[in-house]
Amino acid sequence: MMKIIKLVKILTHILLSIIIILFIITGYGITNYHLIETITFGGLSKPTSYQIHINLIIPLIVFLALHVLFSLQKKYKKIL
Repeated sequence: MMKIIKLVKILTHILLSIIIILFIITGYGITNYHLIETITFGGLSKPTSYQIHINLIIPLIVFLALHVLFSLQKKYKKIL
């Protein structure tokens, strides 16, 4: 059981990191779309960046909340 919890914590941290990186890249793709379109060879246009950025808000909130909960659980383990 502990291995499963540890695996969930690791996956949460990895996925949160990926989501944050994508969130930053797509946000930059909205404001500086010429640069991002050039770097991605037209694969990440301004409308695509905007759509991805908007769709990442809920996963970002969920995984950030899980990350905070796991961190608080670790800090207050003796109390709980």
